Formats: sequence, structure tokens, C-alpha cells
Amino acid sequence: MAHEVITMASGSIETGSTDLKITIEGDSKMPFWNHDLKVKAILALLDSIDVKHYHEDGLINEANESYEHIIESAKAAFGLDLFDFD
Repeated sequence: MAHEVITMASGSIETGSTDLKITIEGDSKMPFWNHDLKVKAILALLDSIDVKHYHEDGLINEANESYEHIIESAKAAFGLDLFDFD
């Protein structure tokens, strides 16, 4: 197990702007790919979400859209979208 630091950013290639930058640090059993460490980070972030705050801010539609996007992204990341016959 290696201690790893991963930095990822999302944004626009055209403009060079960065919308979001994430740094993840921790132990990984996959020192090159670090997928296990990314999954730990994803789960920690998901555990920190409180849907009650979406309700309080009148953003329940955004919460539902985010939920659907998270589910679809998780299925795609693990190859489960290949078996989705909806």
C-alpha cells in the first residue's frame, strides 16, 4: 500500500479555466491508477451531503438531477451501464 496524492481538475480546454480542483491524499493499493483511493474519496463526499439543505434552499429538483447523474456516472465507471436495459 502506497501513500498517494492525486490532483484532478475539471474545466474548459478551450479557455483553460478550471471550474473545480480536487486533491485527494491517502493510502492506495493501486499506486499507478489510484482508483481505490478515488472511490474512498467519492464515498466520503457522498456521506457529507445532507439533502435537507437542498430542501431548505428550494433546490430539490437540482438534488434529484444530481442523484440521477451520480447513479449514471457510477454505473458507467464500473461498466454496469452496459447491462442497463431501461
